[in-house]
Amino acid sequence: MYENEMNLKLAIGLLVAAIICTAGTALALSGVASKLNSPTVCPDAAHDISGLYSWTPVGTRSENFYWRCLVCGSFWYHYYPQDVYEAWRDAFLEPSFVRDYVLLYLKNVLELKVPDPLRMNWTGGRETPLGLLGYEIYVYCADDTIVTISYPVVLPKNTVYAIKVEMNGKTVWQGTLHQRRFDELLSVDISKTINDYYCGVGVFEKGIHVIATDHDPMFPDADPSGIDWQELKAHETTKASTKDFISLVISRGDFPTGGYTIQVKSFSWLEPYPLRLRFEVNFTNPGEGVAVTEAFTNPLVLVPLGTLSPGEYEVQVHIDTYILTYDENGNPVYTLIQTFKEELWTATFIVE
Repeated sequence: MYENEMNLKLAIGLLVAAIICTAGTALALSGVASKLNSPTVCPDAAHDISGLYSWTPVGTRSENFYWRCLVCGSFWYHYYPQDVYEAWRDAFLEPSFVRDYVLLYLKNVLELKVPDPLRMNWTGGRETPLGLLGYEIYVYCADDTIVTISYPVVLPKNTVYAIKVEMNGKTVWQGTLHQRRFDELLSVDISKTINDYYCGVGVFEKGIHVIATDHDPMFPDADPSGIDWQELKAHETTKASTKDFISLVISRGDFPTGGYTIQVKSFSWLEPYPLRLRFEVNFTNPGEGVAVTEAFTNPLVLVPLGTLSPGEYEVQVHIDTYILTYDENGNPVYTLIQTFKEELWTATFIVE
């Protein structure tokens, strides 16, 4: 009887041990799986407004409410006191931090295929040309990635960082960071500009006109006949807001006849402050013997830009002028007028 009792206790003990061992193994394996499937873990302090790579969608209804860690992707909801939030938003950011901050934003918010900046060995730094005052330029390189950051030396809350990210010699993203808000620099599709020759007569003088409206003036009618040019003239300004839709009207002024044309050849952004909008434009004038319409004309072009980030902007229009004639076979011949000094038009405006 004693032997049977001992055997029973031994069997129960072995069974309990087996259960404990199995549970422990399962628990250990589940822990391993959990670690394998878990995202990067950040310190608890990182998931707060004081966290180094915290981000909120500035300019939207979720500003200072929806927050995200750009390192691990964790998010939280919280309204911070206005003075605390403004201090975070308006703080000066070191160029090396801007480099990492923008790449993490591109990688984890825009989901672009860019590398993790925190795992890269960066070289480079300040490359501000000697003698350039009031403006800073930094260039960082790692592997096939180049990040260029430039900004004016102004109050921290007014600092607009112009950023360009290049990979394998191609621009992946170009934009600005101002008060923790990222904005991609617009690209102007010059094929979508609108030319007109009659509606601007007596309305737009020769030069560059900056227009600020509450909508894109090219819609719903992307046709000169559907545009109220008088209304556009009424919205000409040198100071606009970030909510305004900015357009440019480049006008040659009034001519007593037809035959005068304007064509936008190319557009590009230049980084120095103020941000420069550079246009290459062709003018054509009728040559001797060329038939023209006997009516007043005003060759102009409407260039829609869109909403812009706060800052100062300079528009440059670089002009080549041609004389149109025809050869003996009736083919057009364009002769460039050679000048000792380039014809250049400029205009400046501010977005607040």
